[in-house]
Amino acid sequence: MITLLFSIPKWLRITISLLYLTCVALLSLLPPDDFPSQLPSFPGADKLVHICMYLGLASLACWSMRAEAQHRWYYFVILFAICWGITMEIFQLIMHVGRSFEMFDILANSVGSLIGILGYMLLNQGIKNSDLKRQRQV
Repeated sequence: MITLLFSIPKWLRITISLLYLTCVALLSLLPPDDFPSQLPSFPGADKLVHICMYLGLASLACWSMRAEAQHRWYYFVILFAICWGITMEIFQLIMHVGRSFEMFDILANSVGSLIGILGYMLLNQGIKNSDLKRQRQV
């Protein structure tokens, strides 16, 4: 299954990442009245959503750029994801549609990005280790 994910052509991986980036932008900038009221609500739910959105964004960006092949992409992805999160918060402040600028949202976005990159790195390390074991068995 994992090898299938890495065999997808680069143009398709980038397209998928850009579509996800568009979804993050839309979810970040839509007025809160446009969201269903049945969503679970607990303290910190908003921050958990931010972490999950940016975890996915960073992971997809690493996947689309094959960051494991050139480690400098990891730095680019984290810088991009954090700057994107800050930009979304600034747009929320400027647009006046019921959304607000929050430093804790930027922190949650950054934490999610870091977790996404670290998770991607660990996944790739696991794949390399299993490939080495398979090669030794042959």
